[in-house]
Amino acid sequence: MKTKLLAVFLILTTSASMAAAATPYPSSYQGAHKGTAPAQQAAQPAQLLKAGINKLTAFIRAGGANDKARAAAFLRQEIAPYFDFAYMTRWSAGPAWRRMSPKQRASMQTQLAESFMTILAQQLATYSNQQIRYFTPRGQSSDDVTVSAWIMQPSGYPTKLEFRFYRGKSGWKVFDVKAAGNSAVVYYRNHFKDMYSHSSQPRYYN
Repeated sequence: MKTKLLAVFLILTTSASMAAAATPYPSSYQGAHKGTAPAQQAAQPAQLLKAGINKLTAFIRAGGANDKARAAAFLRQEIAPYFDFAYMTRWSAGPAWRRMSPKQRASMQTQLAESFMTILAQQLATYSNQQIRYFTPRGQSSDDVTVSAWIMQPSGYPTKLEFRFYRGKSGWKVFDVKAAGNSAVVYYRNHFKDMYSHSSQPRYYN
């Protein structure tokens, strides 16, 4: 599952194990969902996805991913605002969210965002300029839309990605991604459940 989800990181987001040996991102990511991607208030999900992917791939082609410090700053300033880590964390926590204290929620959100962006930074340089195809958005409701994008491979089947957006007070934000049917939110839910079931920290899950 990790291998499939890492493909998502090549574009805009993904899910993977907590990178304990990696340099963590600052706790400012806890509030990253409050940022605003350029023109996000008026743009629709499909437009936002294309804009974010174009911005990221242009950065990679320019060689920015080869400088770790520069890549970290770019992701923090330009890519993180497309996501709502608070909303993603709440979905990842599931029913356990209701039993968590504000401090526990903030801690879980920080860990998720750090993992999320650290692995993205580590994987940027592996993108090799594949063609990307976009598909018509489909909605769960007027405020919940999924946009599919395929990474076309020179040989073999494309990598199929699904970006799930919701519309909140700050506009449309990504809160989940699926690669080959595997959900980042579901992965993190299982990851945190397993992590806290084997630690001395307060258990969020029963």
